[in-house]
Amino acid sequence: MVHSHFEMMHLARRSCSCRHELQACDCNEAHPAQVADLPDLEKGLNGYSGDPEPMVRTPASSEESEDIDELSPEARQLNRQCTPAQAEEIQVLQSYGLLSSAKLLDFVENGAMSMHWVAPDGTILWANREELNTLGYLQEEYVGRSIREFHADSDTIGDILCRLTSGQTLRDYPARLLHKNGSIVHVEINSSAYCDAAGNFVHSRCFTRDVTAAKLIESESARAALLRKEEESRMHLLKLQALNEQLLYERSLNVELLHQMLPAKVASDLTAGRPVPPEAFDHVTIFFSDIEGFTRIAAAVDPIEVVQLLNRLYTVMDYCAKLLPVYKVETIGDAYMVVGGLPERSDEHAAAVADFAILVREVVK
Repeated sequence: MVHSHFEMMHLARRSCSCRHELQACDCNEAHPAQVADLPDLEKGLNGYSGDPEPMVRTPASSEESEDIDELSPEARQLNRQCTPAQAEEIQVLQSYGLLSSAKLLDFVENGAMSMHWVAPDGTILWANREELNTLGYLQEEYVGRSIREFHADSDTIGDILCRLTSGQTLRDYPARLLHKNGSIVHVEINSSAYCDAAGNFVHSRCFTRDVTAAKLIESESARAALLRKEEESRMHLLKLQALNEQLLYERSLNVELLHQMLPAKVASDLTAGRPVPPEAFDHVTIFFSDIEGFTRIAAAVDPIEVVQLLNRLYTVMDYCAKLLPVYKVETIGDAYMVVGGLPERSDEHAAAVADFAILVREVVK
């Protein structure tokens, strides 16, 4: 049987029926169950397995008697039932106060760090009060059940048990545990394996630190950062959309200007990036017009009035050109030029230009 010092003290405390646990072990005769359950001792706190030495004591020397007298009552009780080597170790433990008033038991049972032992098959052998409080379970609801039932991720606990079985030590291993109320408890695990003398894995020595609050803060910070990035992306997208709309508007102006300067087919080809080879037109009719006495009129009025006059006249002539199969080439000062027979070839080009001239004359009377 394998026992640690903690197990020895736990058995001693359990076997005593007095009120103050190990302190009550200072009685005149040992409890039968206590004597039967006392494990072997080994130097250190990890325990060992092996055949115990016979429970035979040689008469104590005067120095040994003085040492025994200095022990606490519970230490003397254990000393009376141990071999000389074991009694020497009890004195060492006593010098550190580990056998006084069940201090060690109180440390592990009521300390602020969650602790538990898990067998190789995953069965929970023991858990302290902080572990139970952290997950919200009673002892009978937790101890004796498989540790896998309390892990949210089966792969995680499988990896933990595999590492411990192979002798690895875990430090700050992240895991997610299941609280009794269904919530997730984020923890970081520090654990190592307790092995017997043959090197066989007996149980884990697991310390669990609850980091749920830190995870929530980290999650909120990440969420806030994500929201900021989303807002920045949204604003960037709005700016891109505004720039794209402005670009489309400017492009439409360029296309419109290009169609005003060039024939529609040529302007469309240029806009689409298609090449526009030069063409020759053998039969066309050209119309020129100017304003009689324009130089005298321009000298007699303000420049803005000249511009307004030309704008009104050319607006009317542009409208007339759209009604007939003629093409407006350009305007230079008071001169207005249209052509019939291009860019679309037509045998009626002369008639079209004549109709245009008659229409303009009638409109501008």
